[in-house]
Amino acid sequence: MLKDRQQSFFGKTVWGAALLIAGIAIGAGELGLPLALGRAGYYPAVAGVCLVYVCTLASAMIIARLVVESGGGDLPSIFLRHLGTGWAVLFNASYFILAFCLLVAYWSGLLSLLGGFRLTVCILGIGVYVGLRKGCGFLKKISAWATVALIVSFVALVTIGFCRSERVFRPISQWRLLPLGLPIILCSFGYHQVIPAVCRQLDYRLSGIHRALVLGTLIPLAVTLVVLTLGFRIFPQEELVEAEKLGLPMFVLFRNHGANELVFAVGRCFSVLAIATSLLGVAMAMNGALADIRFRQWNTKKFRKLLVMAPLPIALFCPHLFVAVLGVAGGIFGNMIAGVIPIMPFLRRRRFRVRYFMLWLVFVWILLTKLAQVLNPVL
Repeated sequence: MLKDRQQSFFGKTVWGAALLIAGIAIGAGELGLPLALGRAGYYPAVAGVCLVYVCTLASAMIIARLVVESGGGDLPSIFLRHLGTGWAVLFNASYFILAFCLLVAYWSGLLSLLGGFRLTVCILGIGVYVGLRKGCGFLKKISAWATVALIVSFVALVTIGFCRSERVFRPISQWRLLPLGLPIILCSFGYHQVIPAVCRQLDYRLSGIHRALVLGTLIPLAVTLVVLTLGFRIFPQEELVEAEKLGLPMFVLFRNHGANELVFAVGRCFSVLAIATSLLGVAMAMNGALADIRFRQWNTKKFRKLLVMAPLPIALFCPHLFVAVLGVAGGIFGNMIAGVIPIMPFLRRRRFRVRYFMLWLVFVWILLTKLAQVLNPVL
């Protein structure tokens, strides 16, 4: 009876699940959005964010329904049951490649934000490696405190940024360029891997799961729209386009705005914390996933720690990969995890539903757009 009261409307259990979703979704993806969508303009960017938000929320509800119908389990085992070995292997491969690409982007973003000081980034990398070796408990505590500081810095950034901005807000809209920025938006709504845990937390009750998904995703949607508005309000559109070509996080641009020292300091703090919390979360998740893999000729415990840290040297040698790698990660591998593969079990059922097929086509369209962009960088 008490649990029913907690799950009614927005009780404690639903709020806990919603905060878990929001904590996973809010991260470094927002720092690349104004850059990736700079050429399209502010209004197409807002439309693209809302489109991807609706699609990812719909696919999340589809995944939740699949988990409930399967009676529990994690996503790889569920897709193995419904789609067969090939698609399950593709899902697992997409997950590990996505995590690897995100870590490369996060390390390169930190390097850019810290002024290119490789020694500082190496020291941070050693700290993460030691934390993984000793157990994730210590890293979880650091991540929790960093999340609190992230929220404080975000509120300060929004308040100071809008008050100090004196530039006339005149964005230029080019709607035909909107599809090129959609893959980055997918990185800002990547929470689908945590849905089985949310279903378990809410005892596989679809009504409570749906409320948690809506509430948990409205928070990152609001954060994404605020950061997007802040970026277009403070920086000229041509500077956003130029930074996108260089592959830099958005708030590195504050170096060109000497009159906004306070905004620069707060924005830099927010950016570092956003990337750091995302990095710790992905590193711990990848380490946990690799723990289930057994190698006959390798010391699994040591090997997986080294594999988690492998993106660091890549970022040190190629420090301007932030925006490019986020686009590849979200547009290809994040797309496979969030939309293309999860919708397929419903497409293969006897009772065909048009809405599932239309949603699947949207994700396929984004996937093909990103593949075309990778094959033809001029786009």
